[in-house]
Amino acid sequence: MADGHMLVEVLRGETEIYRVLLDLAIKKTDIIIAGQIKELDEILQMEKQLIKHLMDLEEQREEILGNIDKQGRMTLNDLMEIVSLEEAENLKSIKHNLSLILEELEERNKLNTALIEQALEYVNYSINVISTVLESDGGIYGDKGSIKKPLNLIDKKA
Repeated sequence: MADGHMLVEVLRGETEIYRVLLDLAIKKTDIIIAGQIKELDEILQMEKQLIKHLMDLEEQREEILGNIDKQGRMTLNDLMEIVSLEEAENLKSIKHNLSLILEELEERNKLNTALIEQALEYVNYSINVISTVLESDGGIYGDKGSIKKPLNLIDKKA
């Protein structure tokens, strides 16, 4: 079955893209911790391109499945029963690998989300502290627009 072989190739391509996305998510963790905004933006741009390619593969996968199952009810397990033994083994292996990658990617994305939220909380806290100090001192400008002596926001003795 030619469609079975094509489906295996498309799924392999998707698996490889998810593997690269996982590698980027792992790198992203270190970048978030280090606060390297430029590098984070570069990774996000790479992810954007990979996701675009993934969407193209997903369209191909849906088209292939549509050719095999006109009613759209066939699962991957159902498909494994009607393709050749070699294709069935390939599909089983791909399904297993893809499941593992997606689980790990989901966990890594949760970690990265938590780290970003924590960083945002810290930034908001810092802004609030600085704003409170500036408000209590009457701002940074004195009479007639002159700049006041800079405040020490951090106690050097601590």
